[in-house]
Amino acid sequence: MKRIIIHFAALFVANGIASAEEGFMPLFDGRTLSGWHVSSKTGHSRASQNKTGGRWVVENGALVGSQDIPGNGGIILTDESFGDFEVALEMNNDFGPDSGLFLRSTEDGSAWQALIDYHADGNLMGIYGEGLGGKPNVRNFSFLKSVTEIKEVSSPAPPRLPVLPEAWPKFWRHGEWNELRARIVGNPPHITTWINGVRFCEWQETELRHPDRGGIALQVHGGGDLTQQFVRYRKVRVKKLSPMPDNVLSEAEQRDGWRLLFDGRSYAGWMNSDRSVPKNQIQNGSMNPHHAGHYMLIHESEWSNFILSVDFTITPFCNSGVFIRTSSLTPRPGKDIGFNGLEIAIDDTTGAGYHDTGALYDLSKPTRNAMRPVGELNHMEITSRDSKIQVMLNDEIVNQIDLEKFTHLNRRPDGSEHKFDIAFKDHPQHGYIGLQDHGSPCWFKNIKIKPLQ
Repeated sequence: MKRIIIHFAALFVANGIASAEEGFMPLFDGRTLSGWHVSSKTGHSRASQNKTGGRWVVENGALVGSQDIPGNGGIILTDESFGDFEVALEMNNDFGPDSGLFLRSTEDGSAWQALIDYHADGNLMGIYGEGLGGKPNVRNFSFLKSVTEIKEVSSPAPPRLPVLPEAWPKFWRHGEWNELRARIVGNPPHITTWINGVRFCEWQETELRHPDRGGIALQVHGGGDLTQQFVRYRKVRVKKLSPMPDNVLSEAEQRDGWRLLFDGRSYAGWMNSDRSVPKNQIQNGSMNPHHAGHYMLIHESEWSNFILSVDFTITPFCNSGVFIRTSSLTPRPGKDIGFNGLEIAIDDTTGAGYHDTGALYDLSKPTRNAMRPVGELNHMEITSRDSKIQVMLNDEIVNQIDLEKFTHLNRRPDGSEHKFDIAFKDHPQHGYIGLQDHGSPCWFKNIKIKPLQ
C-alpha cells in the first residue's frame, strides 16, 4: 500500500502541480545547442573511427539524439563543468535505444552514470560507473520485453523498488514526458536518483577514483543499427549545491594527501622570483602575478613528483603560465629565469601551438586548446612524475610529455628547433612552482598539491 501512495504523490510533481523550484538554471534553451558540444572520444563512436559522436539536433523544443551511422553513438556534454549539483530533465525516448545521464563526465565519457537504458532488460535511474570498471552497477528493477512491464531486482543500494510492478504502467507514461533527476555530492560521491519525483536509487561510493568536477552529458549508445530510433530530452536544468569554499581542502582531499599552497588571504609561503615581497594585494581570494614585482610569483618550497591543481581566470591579451621544476632562482647570464624551469602556457589565444594554453612552452603542443573564454574560470592539473609531464585542462588531458626523449640542445624529439639551449632529459626533476607575469592581469586560486612517490 505504501508504494502505491508514493506513486500517486509523484504524479502531482510530474504534472507540474508542485511549485517552481528555486536555484535551478536552464542548461538547454530549447532552440539551439548553445552551451553543449558533442564528443566522439568515447568507445561508442568506434564505428566512425571516433570521427563523429552520433547525431544531435534540436527538434520541437527537445534535444534529440540518435546514431548517425549504424552502430555509431557518442555523448553530448555541457561546456561547463560542475562539482556538487542536482540535474533534472524530462525524457520521451523511443523504447529501444540505450542512453544515459552522465554526472561529472570527462570528454571520453568516464562518469558516474544515472542509467537511461530504455530497452528490454534495461533500467532507469540505476547507477553505473561508466569507464570506471563498471562499478558500481546497481538497480532495483529491469524492463521485461515491453515498456509497460518491469520486474523487481534485488539491489545492494537503497531503496527497494518504490513502485509496485503492477502500478508501473500508470506511474511511467511511455510516449509522454517523464521527469528524471540525479544528485551528486562530495568525492567519493553520494549519488541519488529520482523518477517522477520518487527516489529510486541511492549510492555512497567509498573510493576516490574520479575527478571532483566534470560535465553533464547525455549518451547515445553504440552498437547495432539504431539510426531510426531516438532519444529526446527537454527542460534540462541544474542546481549547484553547496560548493566547497575557495582555498580550502575538502575532507576527501585531506585524506588523499593534498596540501594547500595558498590560503586565499595572504602571500604566506609565496615570494617573487627574486625573493622579494610581492607588491600587489590579494584580490577576492586570488593572487595576481601581474605587477607583483618580478618575473613570477614563486612558492617557497621545492617539489619533485606531484600533482598540482589550480584554478585561473585571464584577461584580454594575457600571456602567463604555470612554471614547475624551476631550479635554481638565479638566472644564467643573459637569460631570464624562465630558462630555469618548465612552463605550461596560459595565453589569450585559440590555437593549439607551442605557445598556446596547455603547451609545454616551445617544447610540446597541446592536442587542442581547451581553455574557456576570457573571464571564465579554468581548472588545470599538472602531473610531474620523473621524466613525464601531463597537463589536464578543464577535465581533459591535453598534453603528455616524456622529457627523456629531449636529448639534444635546442631540439625537439622530431628534430625541429626550440629556443632552449638545454637537453631537457638532464633538466632537474625538482624545483620551484611559479606563476608568471607576462602581459596583463590573471588570477589564480585553489592552488593545491599532492606529493607523489
